[in-house]
Amino acid sequence: MHSIAQDNAIITEVQKTMKTYPFSDPDPIPRPDIYYYPYFRFDGFAINSEDKAWKVVEMENQYIKVSVFPEIGGKIWGAIEKSTGNEFLYYNSVVKFRDIAMRGAWTSGGIEINFGIIGHAPTSATPIDYKITNNEDGSVSCFISATDLFTRTRWVTEVNLPRDKAYFTIILDISNDIQLSGLTKLRNSVN
Repeated sequence: MHSIAQDNAIITEVQKTMKTYPFSDPDPIPRPDIYYYPYFRFDGFAINSEDKAWKVVEMENQYIKVSVFPEIGGKIWGAIEKSTGNEFLYYNSVVKFRDIAMRGAWTSGGIEINFGIIGHAPTSATPIDYKITNNEDGSVSCFISATDLFTRTRWVTEVNLPRDKAYFTIILDISNDIQLSGLTKLRNSVN
């Protein structure tokens, strides 16, 4: 038998149904004359909510539980300290999209992974790529990533939860292999 302190962190993918005020489908016709091209905007926002199932990556150890929403830009949606049940990162219980971001749709709460050049990232309300891993050291990671079409910049963010710590870390890897407005390759790590 071993103590709980020796247990590895766990990572799971679940569906959570939440009250959601969705946004509309975009105008499918590209508009090269608009500043957010090659992206499109979401301009319709619901007045009434509906129940919607969201994909959630849950990372947990004996101390904390962290939730990541890959379908909402990879937001770190919330985190709780398990011994008290208190949130140390606000977990919004409603997903209410409104016309805030460059592409329109944005919702409050959590930590937004934001590498946009105009306000919120173009991916702040849409699905992004992600991968989950169980690491050899007992920690778990959720890698979230996207390519910014304006700058052709690729970003990958690792959200890592150690097996035996009451915090999580974020490691950023940003790269751009073309010269654009002085951007070349950039690597930045933040813990």
